[in-house]
Amino acid sequence: MNRTLVIILLVVVGIYCLPTLLATAATIFAIVIGVFGAILGVGISLVVTLLPVIIVGYLIWWLVRDNRRNRQY
Repeated sequence: MNRTLVIILLVVVGIYCLPTLLATAATIFAIVIGVFGAILGVGISLVVTLLPVIIVGYLIWWLVRDNRRNRQY
């Protein structure tokens, strides 16, 4: 009798708590995916923004270095 009552209570509480547990899990999953997406977006934005500047800076440095090397000889 006691075991049957415990099983019934577990099923009833499980049925009522299942949506809450699923919503909590979905919320945590959404937050994790959102943070990952934000970090990925910021990273891609920084790469797209800074990469051309770094390439141009490297090319200018390479040209100046090459010019100095040619003048020494």
